[in-house]
Amino acid sequence: MTVSGFSANFSPSNQIKLHHYQHQQQHQIAQRPHPKTPRISISMSFDRPIPAFYCCYLLRSIARKSSVYVGSTTNPVRRLRQHNGLVKGGAARTARAKLRPWEMTCIVSGFPSQIAALQFEWAWQNSHITQHISPEDRIQHATQKKRSGQPKRPRQSSTSLLSNLHLLLRSQSFCRWPLEIRFFSEDVYHAWLKWTQMTTESIRGSIRVLQDFQTPNPLLGDENTGNLIPALPIDYAGQKSHVEKGKDIFDFEREGTCAVCHNELEHHSGIYTVCPSPGCESVTHMTCLSNHFLKEEDDDLVPIKGHCPSCMAELRWADVVKEASLRIRGQKEVQILLKTKRAKKLKDRTSSQAIMESSDFAEDADDEELDLHIEDQMGELQDSVSQNDWHVIGDSDDSATESVNSNSWQPKNDMSCQTARSRALDAVIEDSDWDDIEILD
Repeated sequence: MTVSGFSANFSPSNQIKLHHYQHQQQHQIAQRPHPKTPRISISMSFDRPIPAFYCCYLLRSIARKSSVYVGSTTNPVRRLRQHNGLVKGGAARTARAKLRPWEMTCIVSGFPSQIAALQFEWAWQNSHITQHISPEDRIQHATQKKRSGQPKRPRQSSTSLLSNLHLLLRSQSFCRWPLEIRFFSEDVYHAWLKWTQMTTESIRGSIRVLQDFQTPNPLLGDENTGNLIPALPIDYAGQKSHVEKGKDIFDFEREGTCAVCHNELEHHSGIYTVCPSPGCESVTHMTCLSNHFLKEEDDDLVPIKGHCPSCMAELRWADVVKEASLRIRGQKEVQILLKTKRAKKLKDRTSSQAIMESSDFAEDADDEELDLHIEDQMGELQDSVSQNDWHVIGDSDDSATESVNSNSWQPKNDMSCQTARSRALDAVIEDSDWDDIEILD
């Protein structure tokens, strides 16, 4: 039975509902992906600020020095713990127990985006087929093929990866990026120096090479993280003062004029940059500052560094642009960066409360010592006064009243002392100026 014949058995209202249901089913089937087409989820958006930290790293197995691995991460400490099996996660190639633990020998950081870091990571892993290395400069070549027909990756070592890293940093694709290399292993750094001495070309001077040789920490067990990897600046804390300055300038509309072209900077009508130097509030058009930095560089589009037109301080283009990206695209990141930590206030409040409690405890201890001293004096006084006379004095209301104004009589116990203090307090209240206040009213 066809659909039309099947629907003919329903009432007109039910037929309308049936056709509507069929239309929804056809629409859902059309929206489903093809079974042979993989569904790709793109989580990297282009409206994010420049990341605070993103690096590509070189791992080496401590158990077998010939085993190496190249990856990328935003948190080197967490990623290293994942590779060593201390935290859930990590790559399948580093999950074999006979290769653990792994050590992080060096990192390359300063990428302007997550996509840029992943692009560099793939080129470093596949230096035998990447287009960022010219065929005449290629060191490793594929000698075998996979089942799919693609060239098979040749066996890699620390030396081959360092030589390919040198080639990538010299290529036109990455040589102008604000990158820096940080070595944590001394022997890997010496291998890097050995290769640089063998090559005729050197990397650009703007790419910094740092030495942070780590030392094994016995408190960390088999994980050789040392003491310097956890100190890496992986957040925006280094840009806090710069961000605060820019926020103050633009929130109160104090842009003024461009320090390069001297034209008026209209509020929220362009992309402006702020000088990160302390005490300098120079604001410029981004294009004006770029052209100002590129005066000494020919045939280039993106500057590397230059001098502020106002304070003449040397600035890195990456630092200037990072603040602008946070101001324009990173409202959430700026809010987190400038947010006051409540935990610190709570800690200070707890410490002050502890100090007050300790002072109250000290006062209570002094009061107890004073009471003990009074009791000792009363014991001596009791020995000198007869027991009958003592009871007469203690039971007489008149003598008790007179004892308020007498210095020769002292109470025997705490109860009598509290009674005397309360009566003395009542006398002070009666002599107060409250009646005079009523008369003035």
